Amino acid sequence: MRRIPIAVVMVAVALALWGVALLFQSSHAVAVGQAEETVQSPESEEGLGLTGARLFASNCATCHQPGGEGVEFAIPPLRDSPFLAAGPEVAVSILLRGIDGPIRVGDKTFDGHMPSFASALDDVEIARLVTHLRKRFAGRDQEVSHAQVTWLRQEFAEAGPFAGGEALAARFGSGLAPQPPAKPSPGGAAIAPEILKLVDKGRGEVWSCSSCHGDRGEGADTVPRLAGLPAKYIAKQLRNYADGSRQNENMQLVARSLSEKERQELGHYYSAIRTPSTARPSLGGNLERGRQLVLQGDWTIGVPGCTACHGPSAFGVAPSFPGLAAQHPAYTAAQLAAWVSGRRDNSPQKMMNVIAKALNDDDRAAVSDYLATLPPVPATASATGENSR
Repeated sequence: MRRIPIAVVMVAVALALWGVALLFQSSHAVAVGQAEETVQSPESEEGLGLTGARLFASNCATCHQPGGEGVEFAIPPLRDSPFLAAGPEVAVSILLRGIDGPIRVGDKTFDGHMPSFASALDDVEIARLVTHLRKRFAGRDQEVSHAQVTWLRQEFAEAGPFAGGEALAARFGSGLAPQPPAKPSPGGAAIAPEILKLVDKGRGEVWSCSSCHGDRGEGADTVPRLAGLPAKYIAKQLRNYADGSRQNENMQLVARSLSEKERQELGHYYSAIRTPSTARPSLGGNLERGRQLVLQGDWTIGVPGCTACHGPSAFGVAPSFPGLAAQHPAYTAAQLAAWVSGRRDNSPQKMMNVIAKALNDDDRAAVSDYLATLPPVPATASATGENSR
């Protein structure tokens, strides 16, 4: 029998130790987050802290991490953030409007790309979340009232995202400075008039995209939300409808009437749209079970968390994995059922077929309803045209 070279053995041992260390680190972070939720947020008559901690776990921790440390070079830390140490109106405004531009936390600059939570969380939930964030990460004990959130929501009703830290400092004072200047808008290629016509009016006997998917790609019920999905993913689905590898009579008729260039341009059009969520839980699913499956998975049935492939907060990973956040539960559940039956069979390596079959009916409803509670996917491309309306 051939002996294994000592170098190979040493590499294997080193990898094993590294894996154990990572597992311990991850487990420790989760345990710390759970302990903080219990210690800082005991169940009391008001229930404020516990609710704030759970809102953090569901809406913030997947990107900013359970301990609020962020991700180096990608996602800013929450601990000692000047945006949390400032008055509560700063954090509330960020949650209501989102950020699209560079921000500085400490001595590091991040490319801010945060969604608006205005359509996903109500005023009470935002107040509880900001109270929890400021207490945990900035040492501020001031309780935020839902009336403060309501007032700011009215002020920003028609406002888009902040263009980075400079815009926040200009609005809320020099205490947030210095902040990097906003990046000039890349503009992007103008949307061709014929593409806008396809969206708004259709062509010949083929109806318009907006007649089913809504004026801003928001979708409804079993019609999917398209706003913010990756451009290449949308083009691929249209291509699959056209070649018959994805089934839907209505969409096959539309897709086969389009050229490949039109499919790509429609993908860019919808990927650039930022619009509030209109999705709400509607299937009676267990939201706590849905949260577990989306964020952590359930390895007892061989199912990884949705965010393992679809990215932090289920915002998607272009080009193969679409955003799931703020998708309509009836549509999500219908697609999971289609994966089970084989009616839909166009995922990479048939991953979704395997995962969907491992879920029972209750699990599919739970996942679909939970995803509908998440904030909408931020726009993933820049384009000019009426999609900015």
